[in-house]
Amino acid sequence: MFNKLIALYTKGDLAQLSSSILHSTSWKQHDFTAYGHMQIESQWLKSLQQFGFLQLKNQQTVKSDKFSALYFELAADSANRSISLSFFFEHNQTHIKKLHCIVDSLLSTQFKHKDVSKLIKQLPAVDPLQLSQFDHQLHPQSYHAIPSDFCDLPEDTEALLNQWWHIWQEKQFADFELIYNAKSKINIAGLGNSNGYKSLRTFHINMHNRINRSYCQIENICYDSQQNTVAIQWQIEGDYLLNGDIKRIRVPVLSFITIKDNVIVQEQLQIDWLSLCKRFQLTYPVI
Repeated sequence: MFNKLIALYTKGDLAQLSSSILHSTSWKQHDFTAYGHMQIESQWLKSLQQFGFLQLKNQQTVKSDKFSALYFELAADSANRSISLSFFFEHNQTHIKKLHCIVDSLLSTQFKHKDVSKLIKQLPAVDPLQLSQFDHQLHPQSYHAIPSDFCDLPEDTEALLNQWWHIWQEKQFADFELIYNAKSKINIAGLGNSNGYKSLRTFHINMHNRINRSYCQIENICYDSQQNTVAIQWQIEGDYLLNGDIKRIRVPVLSFITIKDNVIVQEQLQIDWLSLCKRFQLTYPVI
């Protein structure tokens, strides 16, 4: 299925991927969920119009029995700019049951030479969402899920990922230097590539300083034992202050992690910033 997904965006090959779509398949992209062939195909065509027929530049796969994930970058032009897409999907080895796609929509403004506000208007209407208030007074008494609750992991990998999650959930910044390789390759949606974890740490601090009463929650995890790669589907909720008003927001995140010698050597953190702006009527930049 990885090759079918890549062929859709690089060649416009709808036929191959259509064979893996069921009538009940759901495809979520830009915070809009399409169901069945007709709606999903319409989503594909809009994507091809925006960033289709580009050359594959880089990819990372995470494969397991029921869930798999794919990250790839498409070369935008000769200036070495690219746009990244990530997918987390449930399947039965033959058909896709449920898929969530996160597009680094902010980067698409760079090579399409379009204004951010115009691209936001072109995004589909988002799904309805109701956010409840998280009671931080009960926080010390509540159990909060950790990566090892979602799938079976080797002991060393389990300890590493639980420590990775503590960075986000508990804001334990000291763990960065313990679990990341000094020359780890980091890619953050909208911000691009860097070497070392410092850019990720700075992003983490900026994010939590911008979003008060923040709370991180894992949705699902996919682990590839052959490659020692992990895809984590999670979200950040909190109070976003904008022009004196407080908005309760939710930020969907998809992280791809590559582990070697029990440290993280590569990580991609994917967020669809423009969809976030459209859903909550935020102005860019968000942080």
